[in-house]
Amino acid sequence: MRIEQLEADSRYLKEIVVFWNQNAIETADCELSDEEMAGIEQQIIQYCQSAYGVVHIALDDNDNLIGFGLAAMQKDLVFDTYSGHVVELYVAPLYRKQKAGQAIVHSLKSWLLAQNVSYIHVFVDVENESAQAFWEKTGFEKEFFVMSEVDEDEDE
Repeated sequence: MRIEQLEADSRYLKEIVVFWNQNAIETADCELSDEEMAGIEQQIIQYCQSAYGVVHIALDDNDNLIGFGLAAMQKDLVFDTYSGHVVELYVAPLYRKQKAGQAIVHSLKSWLLAQNVSYIHVFVDVENESAQAFWEKTGFEKEFFVMSEVDEDEDE
């Protein structure tokens, strides 16, 4: 397995969108629409072209995509520093528990630290215990609870 930085014109772009959809199905029990998948493809391209974001992919020995991760930097205007954020991480089910996810995270962390971020964070669903365990094994610690208000009228 090897980790590479994705380029905006990569042949793996469509596969990443399929993986993203699979992640939505697994974690939120909802399939993305064609319009949403097109938007995600554009978002991935923007990450590839931005100085403030990056997409790393994991490939097996036959150049098959086995996972991907997105990371971004955000400037804190008060303290004039940057923070890093792991935005998305997905590993194909056949490659889980084989350190592919950790390799992607390590690569993203290396990129973020090279950009001199002050800290790196990731949001994990409170009900996703396996993801919480993964991130803790990878060196992240629980720090905050994020409270959100949901628009009740949105589903109507």
